[in-house]
Amino acid sequence: MRTSQRRRHAIEQLVRRRRIATQQELVEALEGLGFQVSQASVSRDIAALRLVKVDGCYAPAAQNVPDDDPRQARLRASVLAVRTAGDNLVVLITPPGEASAVGLALDDLDLPGMVGSVAGDDTVLVAVGTAPGAQAFAHHLTRRLKLRV
Repeated sequence: MRTSQRRRHAIEQLVRRRRIATQQELVEALEGLGFQVSQASVSRDIAALRLVKVDGCYAPAAQNVPDDDPRQARLRASVLAVRTAGDNLVVLITPPGEASAVGLALDDLDLPGMVGSVAGDDTVLVAVGTAPGAQAFAHHLTRRLKLRV
């Protein structure tokens, strides 16, 4: 296994096990594991691993869900708009009758930071762990799931 692959594996394990808020913290944690690494390398690793910030700390993106996953297809086809509502709520707008299926798809994906969802007819309300998680979650959702909103 190449050094970059070992380092990226270590990064994934670190962000799963502890709260890491900055690239410098990640550099220091990696150095503690014996890696000699620059902030620039860590920045590239974060992008390659598609890490997102949830509640101010790095987290893995939606559990390595394949792009052709039917849950993601449901979200891409049915979510018309993503809006934040306060510090820890996100509202998804769907066509009439689609909100329940979108809520179920979201719940099944177990996205980082998401606590749960409540669906109506054309609206899904998503609760996010802590403030100001709504902005990060909304950004992550639109980017990671390639939503066209």
